[in-house]
Parts: sequence; structure tokens; C-alpha cells
Amino acid sequence: MKYQITEFEATHSSPVWRDRANFVFAAHLGKKNGHNEWEQLWGEKVAPQRFVLCCIPFFVRDVALGDEVETDADFVLQRVVRPSGQMTFRVWFGDQENSTRQNLVSEIEAMKLSLEWSSANLLALSVMEGESQQLADYLQLRENEGVLQYETGRS
Repeated sequence: MKYQITEFEATHSSPVWRDRANFVFAAHLGKKNGHNEWEQLWGEKVAPQRFVLCCIPFFVRDVALGDEVETDADFVLQRVVRPSGQMTFRVWFGDQENSTRQNLVSEIEAMKLSLEWSSANLLALSVMEGESQQLADYLQLRENEGVLQYETGRS
């Protein structure tokens, strides 16, 4: 399957490891209303069809920052070859007031993890798996308070 210009593609305007990235490839997200959906991914090319992922996935599941991945001949993601040990979280702020959102973002940034914005409401986070429970506990607490929604990047 090959990406077509007319199809939806989520993009990364500021990949967290932009300075390492030297190639852009795609991940197929599935179909919605009969149309394919894609996510553009930035990577560092390490072999003809292998890349180290240089962005935090906004929508793709079971792939994380720093994973070595393999694509097909059309540069569509096929599989993770070597996991990085990172775990992805996605945070949705929804209709929160700007001051509430800013306070939450400040708390998250203080955790010294990697983050990447998809939009004003969607934030992708990456943390080493050994530190992921602390982040999950924090996010669950905030979700219970009704100020955000979160999910992990795993199926």
C-alpha cells in the first residue's frame, strides 16, 4: 500500500530528535470513512530500509522514540526491529482553560522527559520503560480529576 497525496496524513512539525533525522517515511493507520489515514514519521536512516525513529508517534501504536524500524520498498512502516526501551504516552487536554493546560504542561516538563506537540490539545510523551509507572500514575491522577485524558502507545 502506498500513500496517495489526497489521503489524510498526520505530520510532525517539530520532531524531538530533528537534528538526527535524515529521512521521512509513513505508517498506515487504517481506513476511516473509506479513506486511508497515515502518520508521517521522521527517522535516521541506518540501512536501506531501516530507521531509528526520531519522533514520538501521535497515532501509530507499538512504536516508540528510538526504536529501530523497518519499512517496505515504498517506505511504509512494517515492524520494529530493535526496541529502544522507550514508552509512548499521549495526552489530550480537550477544552481545558489555557491556565490549567499551562500548569499541567509545566508539571509534565518538570519530569524531564521527551515531548512533542501534535496540536494545542494533543501532546505525545516518551519516557524510558523503567520510569513509565511514575508518569502513568501522574496522568491517571490528573485524568481522575477530569483535566486530561491519556493513553499509552501500546495496543
